[in-house]
Amino acid sequence: MSVISYSESGWDTQDDRWDDWEDEEMNAPMTCLFCTQQFQSPIILFRHVKQAHGFDFLKTRAALDLDFYQSMRTVNYIRTLGLSDPNFANVSGFSIDGSEAFLNDDAYLKPAIPDDSLLYALDELDLDDTASVASSRVGSLARTPQIEGLESPKERELMARIRALEQQLGLRERDMKFATEQFDEYRQMVKRQFYDTIDATAAAAPSAAANGDAAPEGSDYYFNSYAGNDIHMQMLQDKVRTEGYRDFIYNNRDIFQGKVVLDVGCGTGILSMFAARAGAARVIAVDNSDIIHKARANVIENKLDGVITLVKGRIEELELPVDQVDIIISEWMGYFLLFEAMLDSVLVARDRFLAPGGLLAPSASYIYLTAINDDEYMKDRANYWDDVYGFKMSAMKDTRPAKEADVDVIPS
Repeated sequence: MSVISYSESGWDTQDDRWDDWEDEEMNAPMTCLFCTQQFQSPIILFRHVKQAHGFDFLKTRAALDLDFYQSMRTVNYIRTLGLSDPNFANVSGFSIDGSEAFLNDDAYLKPAIPDDSLLYALDELDLDDTASVASSRVGSLARTPQIEGLESPKERELMARIRALEQQLGLRERDMKFATEQFDEYRQMVKRQFYDTIDATAAAAPSAAANGDAAPEGSDYYFNSYAGNDIHMQMLQDKVRTEGYRDFIYNNRDIFQGKVVLDVGCGTGILSMFAARAGAARVIAVDNSDIIHKARANVIENKLDGVITLVKGRIEELELPVDQVDIIISEWMGYFLLFEAMLDSVLVARDRFLAPGGLLAPSASYIYLTAINDDEYMKDRANYWDDVYGFKMSAMKDTRPAKEADVDVIPS
């Protein structure tokens, strides 16, 4: 059971937290568990926690025989209390007795605050006040064997760094697992909202044909949408995007020189031609749209047909004229990054054809979100039917959730 008590005033800022500073190396500052004061050493930080907030972390850790991960959970649990209580900085008494559920709850292995440097420094505690306890603990970090006789400061410093790096690796592994789960959810979402819609369109084709209307041909509908010129002109005229790819390829000729390159979803062949001009030994351009026939003409016109091979088909199904490629390039990004639903195909190409140590370009991307309030937008789009030349037309409103994104440019 944890116990918390409060005092009327916070900790005196004129404390002695710098008096015992011995290491000249400047590490990332660590924030107190209760208040906002920052320290360069975990030992000094926990001394402050004991004096100002009545919680002897080091003594509690030793008495309860808390392992490394239980110590992490304790830190993150206390931080979550502070995030939810504005008066938490005035805590003058806190304790735990080892029966708390959070000590075995893996939810508290996730940092409560981003880049919490105190978590990386927890094992340094074993090299100072708690050295005798740490040597007998089980499970502090199973990957690092206990090493006897660490006498020199340099040896202790190196061991502390090893343990901190292991802790960072553990956090990254958990982040990777979380990201993988999120991506699996995204794949299912794309299937439901995109491919299932295509299948429904295909199912409706017979009735459309009976009415004399042209019917899309199932999944070919997606690829046929890229067969015309207009959409490719629109993409090529996006200078930020096209010139970004061009500059990356041309400014890294040493990377492309003599390499085998795969262009997934080549369109007009622009990226393939950039790669060929940059010195690639061979470029394989793949597209399942009929635009590939015009891409072939573009390649021949620019006398690059000796380097570029064009292949029509789905990257998930076809076989390439080579077993592996050194570089994969693809312009797969759409509105809100993922709208074109091409990322899955690029990842399939990576898993099937990219050689070990090969380059996927781009290999990382980010989505930034912000909320805005635009009265004019709401009036013109969402609330238009509320007042049409002085008349209400509520029956005209579409109350169903929007099936497509409303793409617009908002001035900053």
